[in-house]
Amino acid sequence: MATVAIKLKSVLWRFIRFGTLLCVSLFAFFYLLNILFPFDYSVKGQVSTTIYTEQGQILRQFSNEQGIYRIAVDSDDVSPFYLKALMAYEDRYFYQHFGVNPLSLVRALYQHWHYGRVISGGSTLTMQVARMFYPHSRTYLGKLTQLFRALQLEWHLDKDQILNLYLTFTPMGGNIEGVQAASLRYFGKTADQLNLTEAALLVVVPQRPSLYRPDRHPKRALKARNKVIERLLTFEVITQYQQKMMRQEPIKAGRTSLPQSTPLLARELRQQAPVDANIKTYINQTLQADVDAVVARRLSRLSNQLSVAVMVMDNRQGHVIAYKGSADFYNAQRFGHVDMTKAVRSPGSTLKPFIYAMALDRGLVHSASLLTDVPRSFGDYSPTNFSQAFAGPMRLDMALRTSKNVPAVQVMEAITPEYFAEQFAKQGIDLRVAKPNLAIALGGNGITLRELISLYSALARQGEIVKPVFRQSQALAKTESVEPLMSAEAAWIIANTLSKIPPPDRAKAAYGRRISWKTGTSYGFRDAWAIGVSGDYTVGVWIGRPDGAPHVGQTGANQAGPILFDTFDLLPADKLRLTRPPSVVKQQICWPSGLNTALVRDENCLTKHSAWTINGLTPATLKQRGTAQGLHQWPLAMQVWQQTASFTSASVSQRSKVKIVFPRDKTSIFSYAKQRLLLKSNVEQAKWYLNDKYIEGVVLELDDIRRGDHKLTACDQADCDSVSIAIY
Repeated sequence: MATVAIKLKSVLWRFIRFGTLLCVSLFAFFYLLNILFPFDYSVKGQVSTTIYTEQGQILRQFSNEQGIYRIAVDSDDVSPFYLKALMAYEDRYFYQHFGVNPLSLVRALYQHWHYGRVISGGSTLTMQVARMFYPHSRTYLGKLTQLFRALQLEWHLDKDQILNLYLTFTPMGGNIEGVQAASLRYFGKTADQLNLTEAALLVVVPQRPSLYRPDRHPKRALKARNKVIERLLTFEVITQYQQKMMRQEPIKAGRTSLPQSTPLLARELRQQAPVDANIKTYINQTLQADVDAVVARRLSRLSNQLSVAVMVMDNRQGHVIAYKGSADFYNAQRFGHVDMTKAVRSPGSTLKPFIYAMALDRGLVHSASLLTDVPRSFGDYSPTNFSQAFAGPMRLDMALRTSKNVPAVQVMEAITPEYFAEQFAKQGIDLRVAKPNLAIALGGNGITLRELISLYSALARQGEIVKPVFRQSQALAKTESVEPLMSAEAAWIIANTLSKIPPPDRAKAAYGRRISWKTGTSYGFRDAWAIGVSGDYTVGVWIGRPDGAPHVGQTGANQAGPILFDTFDLLPADKLRLTRPPSVVKQQICWPSGLNTALVRDENCLTKHSAWTINGLTPATLKQRGTAQGLHQWPLAMQVWQQTASFTSASVSQRSKVKIVFPRDKTSIFSYAKQRLLLKSNVEQAKWYLNDKYIEGVVLELDDIRRGDHKLTACDQADCDSVSIAIY
């Protein structure tokens, strides 16, 4: 017996040594193969690039370089029931085995040998992932290769990482891979929203992706899904009642088109970061849909060759919350593939506010400075107004509100085009002219909608611009290293002036929002602009033909303006309001000198005006270059025009001041339905304002006016009169 025991012990030790040597050899062999043939995760190519709204909805998804729709996903993004069903149907011991389930593998090999065909699969989820990256033929060598790659995965990754690879790369039919992409394409929902039957269907599709595609083969897909349901009942993942109800559920799947919102912005962001799988924007999906609807409604009344661009930016951080680069991305006639927010176009009159702002900051003007809207030449440049008519003497704020051309050129001459272009260059904005010239004041240069929105944001940011920020990983594009475009005082005076321009085709903006806005129309009616700013938002609109052809009759006021206010009406009420800086003070000044009334004798103060000034300074009226005229004389160009127009300086000083004839001051009106008041003054051409807001015509519709006290004002070019009325 002792001899037998010794022999058995010797055999056992030999077996152990052999087994140890075999294991070490196999490990060494595996280790060597692992070094020689590393697992290459890049062989499947990149995942798709998906663009998201701020709230996480998909704006647009692009296929990868191989034309495959694949979205990176992890188990936290998938329905928990789907994961339970997947484990029960495909690999119940996924978290226990080392990549290979020996029992399942032996069973599958025996069945294949015994029956001569595949009866049941022995592949684990890890082995399936290995085959996704390294496809092989159904041979024993192919299976050994799959086993090696599965062991590699288990060596380098943990179970959750392997599961995430499966969820991302598993084939789902056609050019769809992964449970997230399949859920979106077949059911129009994300994978965490899958119901029980949808989850069961997506579990089985990868077994035969071409045959089980629910959009093409619903009957086969239904049969395969029910097979999964029976397996789930067997393993007690579902109850008999659930099994019964799930089997009765028909296949409701088709090839769902993913959203194509903001296609031009999405295209740009993908080009900037082609390897990024997920790009998150600040786009608000609800607002974007509403802006799209507004543009479609307005565009239906316009020429089918026009395009539209709209951008909405949050003033605080520069976040772009709505974006429309063209009228219709798929409309070739409208050149829908061209992003007009980036197109360089003539700005028309939209740069005028910045001319006046710079003049304010240089101490050349105040809000009531006398400007000359008369025919005149500036060297070899002779601008005219859009209406081809002239108004004579004009306040600066009125010249800006009515967008007069000659006064804008007059002020541009005073600050110089070189200085104007230099200030823009400091903000990183190129006016795109070979040499700065006076024509810049009227749009003789190039600019983009993005740049205009950035410029106008300064009116709500105390003179500091902010550039548009499109994606959440993008840093705030603020120009902190340079001085502001304008002072806080100039920004408020200009914004206050522009806020008094009446809105188009409506009584007022929603929420009583105060909007400082300006329109522009380029030469030949090629571009129509409307840019507006409130406390919280800056909105820009461009309309025109992308090919640069003219569209006669198109103006910023009649086409871009209504879309601007439609867009503002979609936005929530502003939380911030533009606050007047304490250094902006009101002063009484005299024309024609422009000086404070305290500095002017009565005989030299032909008309008095109330002006907003910076620190109380009241600079003298701008003089025509090369002339030596008296301080208290009308500008030379004005004198010449007055004589030509039979309108002498004496008549200006002696003429009747504006006087409201009806209604009288402190009139009480007890209104009734559809009541209308005919407004009268002693000056036939007077313009009327209710509570400082312009009234079109001389008829006041009382139905549109709230009950209470109101101020009614009549003005001509040089004088105003106001009365108080009460409506009951």
